[in-house]
Amino acid sequence: MEVITIEFRIQLVGLIVVLCYIIFNIDDVIWEIVHLIKKRRVDSEADRVSMESLEAIPSKLLAVIVAAWNEDSVLEPMIENMLASAHYPESMYYVFLGVYPNDDATVAVAKRLERKYKNVHMVMNVHAGPTCKADNINNVIAFIKQFEADRGWRFSAIIVHDSEDVVHPYEFKVANFLLERYDALQFPVFPLQRMPTLKNFFRGMTSGTYADEFAQNHFRIMGMRDTMSAIVPSAGTGFVISHRILDEYENEPLFPEDNLTEDYKLSLILAEKGFHVHYVLEKVQRLLDNSTVKWDYIATRSIFPATFKKAVQQKTRWIYGITMQSITFTDIFKPSELSFAGRYTLYRDWKAKIVNLLVLPGYLVFIYFIVSSFVSLPIMYPVSTFAWRACILLTTIMIFHQITRVIAIQHIYGFRSVVFACLLPPLMPIRLIWGNIINLSATLCAWKQLFFGTQKGNKKKKVAWHKTNHEFLEEHVLHRYHRNVGDVLLEKGYLDSDTLQVILDQSLKEGCRLGDALLQSGAVTEEQLMTAVASSQHRLFVKNISSFTCDIADDFDKEWLEQSLVYPLLKTKNGYVMAETNFTQADVYENLEFEGIEIHTVYTTKTKILDSIHGTDTVKGYLNIDFITELLMQDKITWQQAVLALDNQDFTPDILGYMGLKPKEATIQMLPGIEAGAAFAAAQEAAATTD
Repeated sequence: MEVITIEFRIQLVGLIVVLCYIIFNIDDVIWEIVHLIKKRRVDSEADRVSMESLEAIPSKLLAVIVAAWNEDSVLEPMIENMLASAHYPESMYYVFLGVYPNDDATVAVAKRLERKYKNVHMVMNVHAGPTCKADNINNVIAFIKQFEADRGWRFSAIIVHDSEDVVHPYEFKVANFLLERYDALQFPVFPLQRMPTLKNFFRGMTSGTYADEFAQNHFRIMGMRDTMSAIVPSAGTGFVISHRILDEYENEPLFPEDNLTEDYKLSLILAEKGFHVHYVLEKVQRLLDNSTVKWDYIATRSIFPATFKKAVQQKTRWIYGITMQSITFTDIFKPSELSFAGRYTLYRDWKAKIVNLLVLPGYLVFIYFIVSSFVSLPIMYPVSTFAWRACILLTTIMIFHQITRVIAIQHIYGFRSVVFACLLPPLMPIRLIWGNIINLSATLCAWKQLFFGTQKGNKKKKVAWHKTNHEFLEEHVLHRYHRNVGDVLLEKGYLDSDTLQVILDQSLKEGCRLGDALLQSGAVTEEQLMTAVASSQHRLFVKNISSFTCDIADDFDKEWLEQSLVYPLLKTKNGYVMAETNFTQADVYENLEFEGIEIHTVYTTKTKILDSIHGTDTVKGYLNIDFITELLMQDKITWQQAVLALDNQDFTPDILGYMGLKPKEATIQMLPGIEAGAAFAAAQEAAATTD
């Protein structure tokens, strides 16, 4: 009778464990099925960004926020890499570094960056650090609003990044495009990891668990949330917030300062207010150093903790902040504007604090099963019983989850990572088990903090910044993330990868420049090539040189302009803005600079320069160039901003307002006798006639 009792108890424990796993996992499978059905009904390409269309709209002002506390070791290389690699006009994005008065090392770095780059500004926090990340960001936002008021500018959005991020070169460009349609954007975050080998497998196990989990979440689950119109949570970095949201908050702090995961809490608040956070999963083709082409996701990349202790500390903050501070069970059902899908995703996030604990009894049951194969023990799941059938169902669910995990890792990190993450050793993915143990430990710490932590009973108290110490990549590794001419040509759709590969091989064989080989073969036009060259060199390309035609050309000898292949576009306080081509000699301005004349240069085509010199390009813009020049002379805009405004004036009559550069007291001065609407219509008609 006693043996039967022990068997019954063992089978009961096994049944309870398997039922708990099914209850907390079956909804994920149902969600996947519903998502697949909806995805079939909706054109999945409808919301995809056409990469070649990104240049169709002018650049708008963007503000980048980097909150920093004890980040002196990574802040400088992070900012310099972002500035060197971003394919966005440097005068159209400004970087604001939030620092603390009692963090001398980080302040010194921020001051050095501010002196070196005109578009970098240090923002000193009004409090001694560390406060919390939310307080730091809110302080920077207040500074940005004053920055706007002083200049009469308006940033289209703020972009939040961490001080260890490798920012994708096309992030700002894609954000500029999508802000026309969405209130907020979240770009993917993919952890950096070394190429896995047997030698570094155990050393990189912890950081590898981050790669696996973020691949699953940011390749699949976040996209599913977006498709299902559910809550897309902020990842705390790569998060873009439009000025429309800032206007809604007016002088109130945007990020909640009583939460360890202020980014997630803000996402929930925005969803309740009716603002949609769009998840951006876009990719572009890349030409690698070995002349092969691969797809590259427009995502934020960074190094995550590599030790068990640091990983547990970080994930404790995430689990506590999200599941115990941001969400309560009643939040799922309380009256609000949230859809059913939104409420479900709240439940899905909330249940993590329970699901992670199931790892412990689950692994104990698994160990019992393994031991029972070698030692005579009571059977936990007798064949053909309800518990046995439930166990079969659970096994099917787990295999399904493992398959989706394989697909996600394959897309982001490749097949080798799949082998080390899911297939080593066979049938027992060690890295998955290790990740579950980390999550279990972090969840236990979060529960301990909930019951015994200092924040209990004081939900409004500002929480301290529980930050993670960060690392950054070496300079030679960072160079891999920069874009070359071939990358830009592929991104803009000017030619396909096969054609590029053939011409690249030809240029290497003949020892000539890729650009020369492309022009000789007729694969691209001069304008397409020069656009790509300008982009890869982070210089402006002027497509409408006729918009700049004015009397300053008379300041130069016509024959010299023609021989030098240059043309003056604007006059600045101390010199000129000159248009040149890829064929212009580097020393052409030596005499001018010797005389103390400051020369700024932009790219255009040889044809456009010659047409302007000989007066054959007669198409005129409708915005008075004198007005732009006046703003430039008054230091209300930079020379790059003036060039961009004039070059894009056919986009809208109020191009300065669209770009966020129009001073409050300024009124657009039109060409004599032409109204704004009529001028815009005339420009459109002229363009149509030309086409």
